Amino acid sequence: MTGIPDVLVVGAGLAGLAAARDLARAGHTVHILEKSRGVAGRAATRRLELDGRVVPVDHGAQYFTAKNAPLQLLLPDLVQHGLVREWAQGFPVLKASGIKARRPGHPRYICPDGMSTLGKVFLQGWEAHDRPLPLEIEALVTGVQKAAEGWTVTLEDGSTRSGRALVLNMPAPQALRLTQGQLKPEVQMALQAVRYAPCWAVILVPRQLPYLDWVGLEIEHPVLAWAALDHTKRAVPDPPVLVLQASPEWSQAHLELDPDEALQQIIKAAQELFGDWIGQCRTAMAHRWRYALPTQTHPWPYLTQENLVFCGDWCGGPRIEAALESGWASADYLVKYLWP
Repeated sequence: MTGIPDVLVVGAGLAGLAAARDLARAGHTVHILEKSRGVAGRAATRRLELDGRVVPVDHGAQYFTAKNAPLQLLLPDLVQHGLVREWAQGFPVLKASGIKARRPGHPRYICPDGMSTLGKVFLQGWEAHDRPLPLEIEALVTGVQKAAEGWTVTLEDGSTRSGRALVLNMPAPQALRLTQGQLKPEVQMALQAVRYAPCWAVILVPRQLPYLDWVGLEIEHPVLAWAALDHTKRAVPDPPVLVLQASPEWSQAHLELDPDEALQQIIKAAQELFGDWIGQCRTAMAHRWRYALPTQTHPWPYLTQENLVFCGDWCGGPRIEAALESGWASADYLVKYLWP
């Protein structure tokens, strides 16, 4: 990277990528830092090697909706190129009395190659003049400091990166820790007000799958809140893959469990609901999402302190669409504020 970019984006979640793409289209230089090896944040896809091929599995966000105009306008292009398709129009719910159907509602969309496809779309671009966005992976930011020309961040290896403006796309508690001592009181209070529920997620590849007449199932249960037949999202629906998500209450109470112990407890609860076949797996793994669901959000699409912008799904609403709208609004703010 040569020179100082107009905007340094920390976090390659959907909000950060949406902001970076719009800023690049407006003619501004951007640079993205991401602590992991992939993009899209909690719209994550795990790649499993099964039967000699790589099988994508969504173990974070399971689907998305498009209720507002900005995403609705983008959706036809994504569908036309096979990147997105409709998966369902709502899901039945499993109660103590059994499975109850619901009337069809608005479409729920998925990416056949995994939900992380959405992040890759914004990273690579989809219009003729788009160029891939500059991205550094495995770049964990450990500190943030106001600088003469904008902001400087320090990475885990001691190196630094700078930008004339800084966008932090990460859970509010993480952003608060990074910027401690740099914030105005009202900005700090806004970050402190955000609350999250965690989630333990489990991926199971069962040896045999009985007939099930649902693709996704909401669950009212002390341990489990969701089940999905993830393979129904794919063009080649084999092998069968089941994704389970624990309830926010159970996940919070068992937040610090060892992953293997969490896996066994969730499987045991699922066996009681669905049968012993769930415990007979070729592959099984658990993943903890510490900041899975914002339960108390910031009321606006972004939070700012001059040329420092916070964005994410905790701004405006806890959905993929809200995360994208947060990113678009953040880019619009920076263009109008810094470069009117």
